[in-house]
Amino acid sequence: MTAPPLPTSVRVLTDQVVRVGPIMLRIASDVPDFPALNYFSRTAWMPTGTTADLELLCLSHTDPGLPSDSTARARNFASGYYVTDHFGPPVRMSTIGNRIVLTGDHLEHLVWPYIIKYLLLRHTTTAGGLFLKAAALAVNNAATLIIGRGSAGKTVLLTGLCRAGATFITNSHTLLRSGGTIEGVASTMRIRPGPWLDQSGLIAAAALDQAERLIDPHDAFTHHAHAPMPLRAIWIADFRTPHEHDVQRLSPSEAFGVVEQFAFGLNVYRLEEDLLDLCGGDYLTFSRTHARMRARLHRMVNDCQTYRVRSDVQSGTHRDRLLHLLCDGGTP
Repeated sequence: MTAPPLPTSVRVLTDQVVRVGPIMLRIASDVPDFPALNYFSRTAWMPTGTTADLELLCLSHTDPGLPSDSTARARNFASGYYVTDHFGPPVRMSTIGNRIVLTGDHLEHLVWPYIIKYLLLRHTTTAGGLFLKAAALAVNNAATLIIGRGSAGKTVLLTGLCRAGATFITNSHTLLRSGGTIEGVASTMRIRPGPWLDQSGLIAAAALDQAERLIDPHDAFTHHAHAPMPLRAIWIADFRTPHEHDVQRLSPSEAFGVVEQFAFGLNVYRLEEDLLDLCGGDYLTFSRTHARMRARLHRMVNDCQTYRVRSDVQSGTHRDRLLHLLCDGGTP
């Protein structure tokens, strides 16, 4: 169902189609230079005239008076609770055909933290595959996921290896496709200020977290993958101390629980209410859909080499050993 024309009272001052994995999303706002676009790599910005699959309209200065959705997420938005630990002023969420309308203040706080994750969940629920919270890189046209808890060293590991020649795929959001290949979402990277950022000469934008900066991976790394790649391995980042290098091969049974809790987008971003609403509020449909997702996750883990990686990638010797591990036939 296509959304009707915008109300004449709405004055669109930002209008950009971005590529979110396989989805072409039009982001429009009555705020000029809408800050939410800072979270997308320039490689995701599509040319003028690109046809969008979905539309997201973010209104902070105009209220078209649309009724709120009846979903659990829309009720949370109306109370000022967004997702996980994100809170803010009340927001009205209205869905009409292929258009989502958000009405409220500072809507950039919702686009990347929630809307993008919801759209990726919705896409994989209907098209198959899985939405994962994972960085990804490749060597020899074979991809490796990097997962782990916050502050486990995922970004440092990814950055160090891509600066040394590995192919960058994505830093945070990955789609596992039905054929066993993966595709990254072209977002900017959240980086904490430090010597590398200071010396890189890269242009850094402000992030929602004032302690972080946003950089575009397209500017930071030489090699990039824009097409889906076969998945070879999963690394669980677990940095502990400088100068350490300890890489341990894990069995599928040892790895699955970590992957399910720290990489499965449904769990990581607490999207279970959204999946239930996508299933029409029917618990049996939810249960069957969830079981299919977990089965895909099991297959992914079973088909991959999985390692727990504790390594200081700043060390040239350790970095070379990790690059060797990324290659076919690499050993810890």
